[in-house]
Amino acid sequence: MYTYTEIEQYWIWLTCVEGIGAKRFYQLLTIFGDPRTVWDNVDAPEMRFLGQRTWANLRKARSPEMLGPLFEHLEKTGCRAIPRISDAYPPLLNEIYDPPATLFQRGVCPLDDPRMFAIVGSRRCTRDGSRAGRDIAEQLALEGVTVVSGMARGIDTSAHQGAISGGGRTIAVLGCGTNIIYPPENDRLALEILEGGGCLLSEYPPDTQPLAGHFPARNRIISGLCKGVLLIEGAKGSGAMITIRQAADQSRDVFAVPGSIYSSLSAMPNQLIVEGAFPVLSAWDILEHYRWAERPSEKPSARLVPDLDENEKKIVDQIRNETMSFEELSERTEIPPPQLNSYLTILELRGIIVKVPGGMYRAYQDTI
Repeated sequence: MYTYTEIEQYWIWLTCVEGIGAKRFYQLLTIFGDPRTVWDNVDAPEMRFLGQRTWANLRKARSPEMLGPLFEHLEKTGCRAIPRISDAYPPLLNEIYDPPATLFQRGVCPLDDPRMFAIVGSRRCTRDGSRAGRDIAEQLALEGVTVVSGMARGIDTSAHQGAISGGGRTIAVLGCGTNIIYPPENDRLALEILEGGGCLLSEYPPDTQPLAGHFPARNRIISGLCKGVLLIEGAKGSGAMITIRQAADQSRDVFAVPGSIYSSLSAMPNQLIVEGAFPVLSAWDILEHYRWAERPSEKPSARLVPDLDENEKKIVDQIRNETMSFEELSERTEIPPPQLNSYLTILELRGIIVKVPGGMYRAYQDTI
């Protein structure tokens, strides 16, 4: 069971009152000085700025009988509350202009790790984007970096999975209570994060539902915890760009994985690079930037060249450097459509080619 000082208890109590977000919390501190004084003055006329509903919630919550059940529920849900006045509060997050008043943590991952890095991106990512998220996160984890993301569908999920594959810790920052898994299909991933020494983190108390307005706010925590943020795929208007903007406002480093100028999902990463973001082709670009690890010297390639028959070689040669549709491949290779379809399926299963959005095919460069 976690123990809290008296002032920490009042601090945590105030952040758990429905309607008291970070902005109102700090307004109350400005007026009354500390949460204990707020407790003693819930009927004061200065409370009018809260609005009738939140003021009524505050009055209702102001009861000694409320404190005990609050901390019992935290313990029952396996959640630790970390008020900003605690020594356990992450130092980098404390530097941003609007830090959460209290963090709720499920899991034991330290929040003061100097090697923390965020990976975000499109929820509707491509196979290549998902692969990049996993590969980069895995290599970062292998070098002792804690990977931070939001456990959303797409790139976030891939980043967490990669960090786990690399045997490292990963932190999922949620837009809901840490006892609620969203999206629900990531319940197994959440368990793997905890089993791997990572944690689920939120500024929202347990049982808080994943409301739409919570997610833009949680993004400032993702970037605020870290030295830098990497964007992997994002179209114009992408939600991941909220995190990137937060990172820029917080003076964090911004990185991006470049992509095709013809892909809408590469629009924002490419634009960020034009504007000065650091381009990333592998995790080593990040690791070397922070001097967290030294790139291993290149050795003569020992990769195996796939054993291709004549028709398979024709297909791979055509899509070695550009994507092509089934019709284009049929025309250029002169392989009958039924046979071509069979060849494409086999090559894809062997990991030699990949089908990309739009029904196009491309060869994996590192397999040929």
